[in-house]
Amino acid sequence: MNTGILLIALLVSHYLADYCLTRPMMIRAKADGKNVWPILLHASIHAVLMGLCLLVWGAQWTTLVWLMGVELVTHFAIDLTKARLSFHFPQLADAKQKSYWMLYGLDQLLHQLVVVYIWLSA
Repeated sequence: MNTGILLIALLVSHYLADYCLTRPMMIRAKADGKNVWPILLHASIHAVLMGLCLLVWGAQWTTLVWLMGVELVTHFAIDLTKARLSFHFPQLADAKQKSYWMLYGLDQLLHQLVVVYIWLSA
């Protein structure tokens, strides 16, 4: 399989997990960061989808486990941090404010940098 196809698969899996498979309880938890379990579940979905891409790619077992762990921990940390910042600074939760979009963009940039790390490490 072409490495470009793996990158596309990883990006698509990120999209699916972040937008299509996010449940209402996860959205509520990501609003304030108080209930970490739905955020952890959300990060776990990311890790599983990325893991499936890597499995199809033929990644070695140790690489697969390491990179799923990287995705799980970083996705959880980024989303929890964003949620808690948005709770403590309400302007960051208001989509009418430029600061909301700056934080949203930073969140997505960090996630995409992790995707690129995973792609380069596979």
